[in-house]
Amino acid sequence: MGAVEHLKTLCCLGLKPESAMIAVTPLLHEIIPHGETRISLLGSDASMGSGYSEHPGTAPLLRERLWRFMDDPSSPWSLWTPAVRAVGIGWTLPWQGRKWLDWILDAMIGDGGKSIGFVALTRPRSARPFAVDDVQRLDHLRPWLAHAFRRPASGGANQEDETLISTAGPTFLSGQLIVTPDARPVHQTPGLEFLLGILAGDLGITRATCLPARA
Repeated sequence: MGAVEHLKTLCCLGLKPESAMIAVTPLLHEIIPHGETRISLLGSDASMGSGYSEHPGTAPLLRERLWRFMDDPSSPWSLWTPAVRAVGIGWTLPWQGRKWLDWILDAMIGDGGKSIGFVALTRPRSARPFAVDDVQRLDHLRPWLAHAFRRPASGGANQEDETLISTAGPTFLSGQLIVTPDARPVHQTPGLEFLLGILAGDLGITRATCLPARA
């Protein structure tokens, strides 16, 4: 299975959007080589909600300084509002000649004509700038990413399941592991090792079977 098809499959697994952001990140690296991935879900007012950045210092830095540059015409963040409204992609590309620390490829993820998510891929200045072919690759992925980041109006199947579980009896622990067909881990929820240990020790299970991330 190629990286594109693998990403499409992941986007259709029904993961929570917060988990989907993490799960698709390694595949975005394979499809469009780059240095760092930044993904965020957007609120109805275009504010950033839950997000995932591979560099641990990115999120606090954005929270502290981002909004200072929204009205600065020399900053790429001045493009935020029009890009959100247009569900745009590649709006920062014409600015790549400026002396920024990284090259940036930006994309809004849209659903029903509204931006519900944001993806930014960066490359160090020592790498080649992003080009039209990179934009096209990312653009072809946007419908799948939209499916993965969309929140059902009902609150989501996972939330409904949790409600039914809570009324059915004592609380139980759960976890999730996604692997490639060759058993390479792509994503796992925190504490999964602990849960597998419980299964192996308390229930006499010596092997955990995980479905590969494919249809």
